[in-house]
Amino acid sequence: MTNLETNKKYCEVIESKIKLDAKPVAMKLIKTEDDLPEGYELIDEKIRHCEMVRKASLGNKFYSTIEEQMCLGGAGAIGLRDMPEKLANGEKYFSLGRFQDLETAKNLTAKLSIVKDIHWGMVYAPLDEADFEADVIQIITEPVGGMKLAQSIVYKTGEKIAPSFAGIQSLCGDAFANPYLSEGVNFTLGCDGSRKAADIKDNEMTVGISKAKIEEVISGLESI
Repeated sequence: MTNLETNKKYCEVIESKIKLDAKPVAMKLIKTEDDLPEGYELIDEKIRHCEMVRKASLGNKFYSTIEEQMCLGGAGAIGLRDMPEKLANGEKYFSLGRFQDLETAKNLTAKLSIVKDIHWGMVYAPLDEADFEADVIQIITEPVGGMKLAQSIVYKTGEKIAPSFAGIQSLCGDAFANPYLSEGVNFTLGCDGSRKAADIKDNEMTVGISKAKIEEVISGLESI
């Protein structure tokens, strides 16, 4: 099967088993401009990565370079630039009142998922329109959908799931960088930025699935 046919199949299975208000999103990091798949236009606005995910979930396909990324922390997490120093060292989050002291903030930011290898761009598409092999597929769903995805994973593995999240850098760090780096699956409850800017609803969460795990997740979903 072609990548498009495979992704359409994945999307059909996900949509048949999980309650969704928007499409699963396929994302792929691009090392150089020469690696860009055909048929993708540069996004025509400067917005946050999480907003780009939401835009793709509503049916848009496009690519972004660092120039179109408004949130530098998000861009740093997904590997389009180095992480800004004040985010990396905890100063920014401490100044926002998220931590009791700077040391605690540094302790957390040192553990954030960050793609260190810098890339030229990122391609975004609804999963059923993606004619490329996604590095990560993100699913925005209600907790009951997250439950179904968890059940599909343990069906194959017999191992409990250990999500990693902190209420910050959610769609960029938790749901992209984490599965990308671990070649696994991660569950995240969102962050202030993604809920305000990308309209992640109060009753929604996000699951990021790496290309190494998607076949296993789909097979599990078909079986339960």
